[in-house]
Amino acid sequence: MSDKATIYDIAKKLNISAATVSRALNDHPKTSNKTKILVQETALELGYEQNKLALALKSGRSNTIGVIVPRIDINFFGSIIRGIEDELYPKGYHIIICQTHDNEQKEIQNINALLNAQVDGIITSITKNTKDVSIFERILDKNTPLIFVDRKLNLKGASSVTLDDFKGAYQATQHLIDQGCKRITHLTVIGYQSVGIYKDRLEGYTQALKDNDIPFDADLILDIENDINGGKKAGQKILNFKDRPDGNFFFE
Repeated sequence: MSDKATIYDIAKKLNISAATVSRALNDHPKTSNKTKILVQETALELGYEQNKLALALKSGRSNTIGVIVPRIDINFFGSIIRGIEDELYPKGYHIIICQTHDNEQKEIQNINALLNAQVDGIITSITKNTKDVSIFERILDKNTPLIFVDRKLNLKGASSVTLDDFKGAYQATQHLIDQGCKRITHLTVIGYQSVGIYKDRLEGYTQALKDNDIPFDADLILDIENDINGGKKAGQKILNFKDRPDGNFFFE
């Protein structure tokens, strides 16, 4: 039997009504355990698979969470996905993973696809180019829980899980200063300066310099490409400084 068997095939084989099969498959309390077991065994035998989307539409729950990240091949976001799955799977949830590649249009398409799939919630880290918040407001308008991770928007009704990037940058810079560093470079990724977490890190770096009476030098702020070649270029630029820096603060 093909995997396209229907509840009518099960009903015919067991000589019961399709309605009884449906109730048994959906664990209806008025259906006997004997019937439920018989129907489930027959469904397995015939290769029957329930339509998960139809069940989601009927029950209002899909037991699926959508996760949107800029890129899954970045260790940071890969570890986030693993943590989400490790937490959700034991509770009976599955995840749908989407990538934006830091493209706002793909972000919008991903969100629409997840909403159409009737996900029970969306966990997302916005792109570096996200400007239109209406797509996120649509999530909330549908009463779908929304959680921002790392990169966020400040929207009423949405939750967020983030680090204190200002404090982290301040402490990292202060550590270098405590080691005797006076000329500290701040390496940041090209095109991300408008993203909140990157702005917070620059402010933390700047504040640490100020608190230690070290003059801010714009030449020590280096914008680099976020790849191995970009790192090599940054290293070469640091080595080529006439007055070479004695400390470097970099983040991905």
